[in-house]
Amino acid sequence: MPEYHPGTDIEIPDNVPMSYFRNAIQNTKRYMKHNNVSISDVCEAAYTGDLDLLEEMLATGDEKMLYNGDINAHVSNITALMMASMAGQTECVELLIRAKADPHVKECMRHGQDPEDGRTALAFAKKAGYEDIAEILEQAQKDTPYGYYLPAGKTNNAKIYAVNAKPWKGINDKKGWYSSRPGAAELAGFDCNKYGTGKLPDGVEEDIFEETGGSNKTMAALTASPTIPVGILFPGQGSQYVKMLKQIMDMPAVKDLITRASAVVQYDILKLCLEGPEEKLEQTRYSQVALFVGCMAGMEKLKQERSEAATQFRVCAGLSLGEYTALCAAGVFSFEDGVKLVHLRGTAMQEAADVGSQFMLSVAGVERSALEDFCAQACKFEGAKAVCQISNELFPKGFSCGGTEKAINKLKELAEANGALQVKILKTRGAFHTRLMEPAKERLDKALDEVLPRMKPPRCAVYMNVTGKAVQPGTDPKEIVKLLKQQLVSKVLWDDSVRAMIKSGVTEFYEVGPMKQLRAMMKRIDQKVWNTTRNIEV
Repeated sequence: MPEYHPGTDIEIPDNVPMSYFRNAIQNTKRYMKHNNVSISDVCEAAYTGDLDLLEEMLATGDEKMLYNGDINAHVSNITALMMASMAGQTECVELLIRAKADPHVKECMRHGQDPEDGRTALAFAKKAGYEDIAEILEQAQKDTPYGYYLPAGKTNNAKIYAVNAKPWKGINDKKGWYSSRPGAAELAGFDCNKYGTGKLPDGVEEDIFEETGGSNKTMAALTASPTIPVGILFPGQGSQYVKMLKQIMDMPAVKDLITRASAVVQYDILKLCLEGPEEKLEQTRYSQVALFVGCMAGMEKLKQERSEAATQFRVCAGLSLGEYTALCAAGVFSFEDGVKLVHLRGTAMQEAADVGSQFMLSVAGVERSALEDFCAQACKFEGAKAVCQISNELFPKGFSCGGTEKAINKLKELAEANGALQVKILKTRGAFHTRLMEPAKERLDKALDEVLPRMKPPRCAVYMNVTGKAVQPGTDPKEIVKLLKQQLVSKVLWDDSVRAMIKSGVTEFYEVGPMKQLRAMMKRIDQKVWNTTRNIEV
């Protein structure tokens, strides 16, 4: 006899086991028709924290938007509840539990490993440091009978082990490790064959993905290792100094990076960093490559000093040039592609800066509205071709401005006359992050388009200069390229980015790279977090 879903009059076919429709939230539209909402959609909403979409798929949607499958199904080796737990999405965790996602279900283990060793959602939450979610899941485990989810005859839900999301019958099964019966995800409409190939992040079972036809980029990001509340910060141009890399140049991994980068740019990067001269290292065409390599080398040092911080950081960001380092560290593009991009970027910016006389000015102790007024006055003083605008919002009442020589000198005069605490012409010879960089932008845009086909979604949240907001794990690289194309001629919202990272729950930061400029800014942004911000010197 066919079964009926509780609370509805919708008939479920005989060949679909009731145990695969685990959703306690009643909705008369459920199972009315097949739709295109799959378990991967549920997982993505749970991981990214799209509560409205998740609620529509699990509770409030119509027959077009309701997910009609098993919310405990595995995508690759983990479930939607695990994804929400590792990403710190508290409200999504609560909704999934209300829908009867089983907190006892474990991740799928690699071939030959004991399924009993798989982690639960609670284990993922604890490892990521989400105490509020851990409390919710501990209570859910107490409230949920162990084994309620299992099909009849099963006694241990750790044996729900999947390739193509098929439950494991046990090693003594005559058919081998896997059941030939369609699994929960297949019954839910998950198409394992639609995903393309790609390099998997740490923590994803590669053999499982091979069996399912490869990994989709977005789902690869969703199934990355759990993170810890750590943020990685990368400095921008101006942090370089002669003798940089001396402390770490003998590390094998650093030697490899230097060799690979030098092959791309066709000059000896290590010699430039160690010997200078300073005048050459300060030139934009050289300093940007040196900083990029130095900061990536700093990540190798961090791996030795605190491996989990270097491999499981939750967020990252970089100031101006440092944004490229952050994206490379997040896996968006390869090290070689990163070197090519910053080499071209630095060269193009240098050439754009050589057209006319351009300057940058550091200003502290002035409100933004007042500074914007001073910039307008300075432009009016110089005349029609003047440029004078805020380039970087660094910390409260702390800015850098860029523009043409006469306008910047006038701005300096106005700021000093109106009580600014610090006014200083910077060594950087170029009005970066202003419209004077438009010629460089055109060249960089083409280079970004060339690298785009090789880019991958970020493995962690990356806070972008142009918006001060994060692009989340799994974001299409096309969206990242759009922001990078704007960055060179737009002001950098560093203060907003850091505050957003802190608000997201990050409690510990590492400034990876030469000098300590970002840590000094952190003291102005948040005194408490400054105490938990370290510098990884190179």
